[in-house]
Amino acid sequence: MKALLIMNPGSRSGRATGLWRGWEDGLKNAGVRFTSVQTKGLGHAFELARSAADCDTVVAVGGDGTVNEVLDGMIQSGNPDLRMGVLYSGTSPDFCRFHGIPTDPKSALRVLLAEKSRRVDAARITYRDNVGAERVAHFGCSCNIGMGASVARRSNRWRRFLGDKLGTAAAVLRTLMANRLVNLDLEIDGETRHLSKTNNLSMAKNPYLASGLKLNLELRPDDGQMWLVGIHGKSRIGMCRILPGFYSGSVAGAPDVFLKSCRRVTVRSQAPQEIEFDGDPRGFLPVHIEVLPKTLNLIGGSDERV
Repeated sequence: MKALLIMNPGSRSGRATGLWRGWEDGLKNAGVRFTSVQTKGLGHAFELARSAADCDTVVAVGGDGTVNEVLDGMIQSGNPDLRMGVLYSGTSPDFCRFHGIPTDPKSALRVLLAEKSRRVDAARITYRDNVGAERVAHFGCSCNIGMGASVARRSNRWRRFLGDKLGTAAAVLRTLMANRLVNLDLEIDGETRHLSKTNNLSMAKNPYLASGLKLNLELRPDDGQMWLVGIHGKSRIGMCRILPGFYSGSVAGAPDVFLKSCRRVTVRSQAPQEIEFDGDPRGFLPVHIEVLPKTLNLIGGSDERV
């Protein structure tokens, strides 16, 4: 293995750097040739992964934000032979949980050194940025329209003080109180569908949304499918009633929830509508999302959930 370690010093509110020495010592003892680079801000991990050279493995050392930037950069590098590894040092390991990658530091290093990889899916998303320009990116977890951007913005701020699960729960409750509804026009694998008064629409390549929020879905990392899960027509009280179902995962099976598997979807709205994917607000509708089957060569990818 010849690796590039992309390390986020801000993960886990800066406390994750204490793990680095153990990982670097372990790699040295195993005879691995590697280079470590610390990120300097949002988007830097993406740039480093996209321009990765003179290595066969790019390792995301951070939380889900770092994982997503590295994943996006690797796919946009155009080098299908690059392998992706993860040494997780964040607080909400949704990507690792779905792909069976351990988050215990010693176990994570052991899996990385074993170099066993498999090809897994990712999703390509085309959307509009804050000035209306078209952007293309990739994600490994989910995209949310409706509540998603507000929840992400608040939880990213409040987790620093309240912790992961409590900060996210508080962000969900605060967003529920606003309860802004949106009418959406969908084109799902070529078929049209209108979803009125939508509270939230999830386009999930991963059933774990964030910090304990999840969806019980028949979904595998390499099945070439994603799921659309639409909550619509709910009042504030109605949303509060189904909130426990987001923690048990049962909300995906509720009879009045829109649920459909697909390979590609386009979503439009007459009114401006913000979107979120993989934990951060990104831009606005319209969006087009398609699954890229087995496009990512992931070390440690497994159907065994952690």
